[in-house]
Amino acid sequence: MKKNINVAEKLKKKYHKTEEVTNFKDMLYRSSYIYRSRTAFKVKDKDGNIKIITYAQFKNDVVYVGTRLIEKGFLNKRIAVIGKNSYNWCVSYLAASIVGIVVPLDKELHTDDIINFMNVSQTACILGDKKNLDDISNNIEKVENPDTEFIVFEKNFYKILNEGKVTYLDGFTKFDDIKIDPDELRILLFTSGTTGNAKGVCLSQRNICSNILSIYGIVKVRRSDLFFSVLPLHHTYECTIGFLLPIYSGASIAHCEGLRHIAQNMKEFHPSVILCVPLLLENVHKNIVKNMNKTLPDKYKKKNNENPYYDLPFIIKKIVRNKVKNTLGGRLRVFIVGAAAANPDVIKDFRALRLNTLQGYGLTECSPLVAGNTDFFQKDDSCGLPIPNVEYKIENPNNEGVGEIIVKGPNVMIRLL
Repeated sequence: MKKNINVAEKLKKKYHKTEEVTNFKDMLYRSSYIYRSRTAFKVKDKDGNIKIITYAQFKNDVVYVGTRLIEKGFLNKRIAVIGKNSYNWCVSYLAASIVGIVVPLDKELHTDDIINFMNVSQTACILGDKKNLDDISNNIEKVENPDTEFIVFEKNFYKILNEGKVTYLDGFTKFDDIKIDPDELRILLFTSGTTGNAKGVCLSQRNICSNILSIYGIVKVRRSDLFFSVLPLHHTYECTIGFLLPIYSGASIAHCEGLRHIAQNMKEFHPSVILCVPLLLENVHKNIVKNMNKTLPDKYKKKNNENPYYDLPFIIKKIVRNKVKNTLGGRLRVFIVGAAAANPDVIKDFRALRLNTLQGYGLTECSPLVAGNTDFFQKDDSCGLPIPNVEYKIENPNNEGVGEIIVKGPNVMIRLL
């Protein structure tokens, strides 16, 4: 007699296969070996030309910066990173998290809050954009550690990198020798959560690596994919899914130059995956519908800016889909949306345009993803099912089913600071 299995068990049989990693150093070295000549990042130089950075170069840059941090005495120390999304930020984050404990900070915070987080975390070194580091320097009397090292991306980042390169090639290979306990504190983030009071969330590298593997199992990442990084990297949402996941997967990353540059950057970088919040998704949708009503023949246009797509003849639908895709860079295939509930009608409209939209639910304390729509299950008005190896339930629900969400899994934080 055939054994009955539930939906979750059926879905598990379909998951994409993963290769286990438990820490960032192993993940970086693994990726640089497997994907060595593939493109890890596409970055713009000062003249606006797009430059390719391979996995081999990315790994070397992390090693060189990490080597210099060790030389400067920051092994096992708290190292902060602050600034806009950039290649320098990504190199610094991985170098800091392997050498010591990385403390990603929000560049939009008031300087007093940034300094407070530096003091609470006992930051010994901070790497970041000139604007942020200048603001901190102008209030240096508030920084409790007078020996805090400032490494300005625009001024001396590549000096640090090149110094580390010389030292490493001369035989100082302590970075290679670092052994990481995957369950110890390595990532310290500050989040207000739902209470309004900032808390330090203590994550291990196993926490985040488990989340990467869970996501890879349910959402196919292709080596040909290019992730367009729009959301701030100091958030675990963008950092885990928009940075570390593609690095594990052999995909590429390009950073948005700013919200007003989104449309231009998409035409330049031709992304296939974008992480976004519902507001960004809805703005893209609004512009698409507006342009349809502006450019279609009068007999197909809708009043009150309603979506005319569903009433179009098949051949015109195909033309519209191609135009929309070209507007978004020509290769876009999926939006990953989180941070708030997305409008299910918007998700439905994007699917009709052959653009997949996967909504999920997560929080910093869970590295961050807890639940999501996947390649195998999609429900437009839902944040989806628990990701692999994660369980959750509603504790003490009221008559309407509302209660506290409690989560269990390898992605759950070590503790609060």
